[in-house]
Amino acid sequence: MMNLSDNSVPQQWTTGRPVVLGNVHVISMDAGIGDFVGDIVIEGDTIRDLGPRAGRPGDALVIDAGGAIAIPGLIDGHVHAWEGALRGVSPDSDFMTYMSLTHGKLAPLMTPEDVAIGQALTAARALDQGVTTIVDNNHNVRSAQHAEAAIEALRAAGIRTVFAAGVGMGQPDEHLLPLLLQLRTAYDDDLTRIRLMQAFPTVEGWKFAVEHGLGVVAEIGGWVEDLDSYLNSGLLGPSFTLDHCAGLSGTQWSRIADSGAAVAVAPRSDPHYGLGVAAPVLQAERAGVQVALSSDNEFEYGSHLFEEMRQLMSAQRGASFAATQAGEADVPRPWGVRDALRAATAGGALAADFAGRIGVLKPGAKADLVLLSTEHLRPIASELGAAVSYATARDVQTVVVDGRLRKWAGELVDVDWPALVRQGEDSRDRLLAKAGSSVEELRFEGQLVLD
Repeated sequence: MMNLSDNSVPQQWTTGRPVVLGNVHVISMDAGIGDFVGDIVIEGDTIRDLGPRAGRPGDALVIDAGGAIAIPGLIDGHVHAWEGALRGVSPDSDFMTYMSLTHGKLAPLMTPEDVAIGQALTAARALDQGVTTIVDNNHNVRSAQHAEAAIEALRAAGIRTVFAAGVGMGQPDEHLLPLLLQLRTAYDDDLTRIRLMQAFPTVEGWKFAVEHGLGVVAEIGGWVEDLDSYLNSGLLGPSFTLDHCAGLSGTQWSRIADSGAAVAVAPRSDPHYGLGVAAPVLQAERAGVQVALSSDNEFEYGSHLFEEMRQLMSAQRGASFAATQAGEADVPRPWGVRDALRAATAGGALAADFAGRIGVLKPGAKADLVLLSTEHLRPIASELGAAVSYATARDVQTVVVDGRLRKWAGELVDVDWPALVRQGEDSRDRLLAKAGSSVEELRFEGQLVLD
């Protein structure tokens, strides 16, 4: 029997051999299965069985997890992966400065290679932090070559992806709609889904997507002109994911709920950019909408879905208490840690249009999961509380995507991280040089002046 410190496991973990993760504390996020200490049996890309007395195939690779905590793979419901090499360039940017620097200065200069490097960095960092699926809002698809480079980088990383293709801000989009059909033919499968991404939605784009069976991602809020015409168009459905959703009325939330569209909220991004005081999680709850979590981008702050969970839980609890103290009726109860984890798992599965197949640990679901080492989490009184309220990337011992090992013993599998970082720095510096700027200049150009 192997254990979590055995460095030979990545060589022995093959897709043709069943794997048993034994002696693991499972947080399944399935109401019928619940939480237990026992086994998870993986066969191919699927969870074959799990439970205190799961059947162990005779030819399985058996690994004693030593009481590690298993959770479903986390799902980032909205991230701009192409910006991966621009991490932290302007940590104090307001929204207009962010738009000017990314879309105005740097995005038009990016080659397909630059985009691929950004994608690879974002994917590697996500996997390192326990994120097994991303909804990639790629609004810098300037050519077929840019799109192909972006997708190939994500597939090479081994992360499950909804690739939502969009054009650069202000760029003509005549090439985009037919390109989506080409991308779907070339790439669409369970590991890569193709969608339309529109930072500023159009009814024509939505109609095209619906007619051709494509999903849609749209970033919406009170800033969208004539928003009701989109919400009342009859086009919205479960294959739509709406990001931010700040400043919406109760009626607009009801329209979204009735349509079955998913919502990805951004707990840090919205207050950072002034899109809202906090993510509108209470409004979503009142409408009966299960939200997903979103990191948005790394231009100003680091992506970390454990931190996003905690931020969203605090925002929801604060809003719930405030509404109760104000005497409002029908106030959603304050969240607990399971609610926060649900947003990062089952909620994310809705955003990816993969409900019931990811974001949960149960027989027949995709083998997307995370093992958290308890070494730095002890003393532990609640495994669920430890996973949500205390865990960081340091505690992510193992990451499995589609039955394949992507992180083991705290290290990414088949990733030369120092080389990837150097590529990112070289790409960033080339772009800044072309733009006539430097990291130091942009850092101060983006600073907010607070009196």
